[in-house]
Amino acid sequence: MPTLLVLSRPKPGARPPPSETPLGRALQRLAAEGIRGLVGTAAEAWGVEGDRWIPADPQDAEAIHDRFPSWTYAEEHRAALRGLEDLPRANGEALQALCRDKLRCQAFLTDAGLLMPDVEADPTRFAERLEGWGVGFLKPRYGALGRGVSRVVPGDPMPARGEGAVRGVEEPMLLQAAVPPPPGLAGLALRALIQRAPLGGLLHSPLVARCSAVDPVVNASRGASLMPAEELVSADTVREARRLAESAFFTLAAADPDELLIELGVDLVVASDGEPWLIELNGRPGGRLSGLAAADPARFQDAATEALARPLRALAALI
Repeated sequence: MPTLLVLSRPKPGARPPPSETPLGRALQRLAAEGIRGLVGTAAEAWGVEGDRWIPADPQDAEAIHDRFPSWTYAEEHRAALRGLEDLPRANGEALQALCRDKLRCQAFLTDAGLLMPDVEADPTRFAERLEGWGVGFLKPRYGALGRGVSRVVPGDPMPARGEGAVRGVEEPMLLQAAVPPPPGLAGLALRALIQRAPLGGLLHSPLVARCSAVDPVVNASRGASLMPAEELVSADTVREARRLAESAFFTLAAADPDELLIELGVDLVVASDGEPWLIELNGRPGGRLSGLAAADPARFQDAATEALARPLRALAALI
């Protein structure tokens, strides 16, 4: 029975039974399949036994699925890995560094032939480029969760630096051309979760839409509504979004065959004509499908559980 560690940041308070948490349900499912999953750090880990958490030795782990928010808690992340650095690690730091750096990631993807909205990194050219585009988004180069992102038009202030993923820490800002949203919406974004299958190929989870009539940034952490994409966009838009997500996955996987890429979050925005545009990649995707499952467990809880189990199945097959 392979033993895998999901590296994650400890949460304060009592841990609910496994059956009451998305990851707990996934680990229960994997245990029934002969895969032992642990969650925690190099200092403390937990496994599942029936519907209870039991202490486990992190040193039993044969490979790691890194889900720790290292960009926000860098020192804690290093401590969480201490003594386990030599283990195979899926979605590791090289991948995270590329996905986090919006400028470098966009250059990497567009050099490979994928289309993305134009971007400008030189603050002295922000005003000139925005005049040509009409509307843009000013965003932190390494940001996350929609922090520091704003819609701008000519004449708006566009600082060269601003707060990003880490609160109180400024980073360089980028300017990206805006994609005009569908009528009646300030913005419509899609999250495609694409994961490696144990025997090869890729698996798709239900496509999740984030929409808002008032906030063009349309991030769930800023109050955007989560909905199944099929309820908002056409089947053609869904197919094209999935195609773009697969292209991004294969492009990233080919860049370094030694990297254990087992899942990828692909963020897209939908234009007024229904065409999806690739915007960003997320090397530690999560939350979108769980949000749908919380609102409609009967419809989405199984898919949310599978989304957490699949990467560990793929990792078990690779080690």
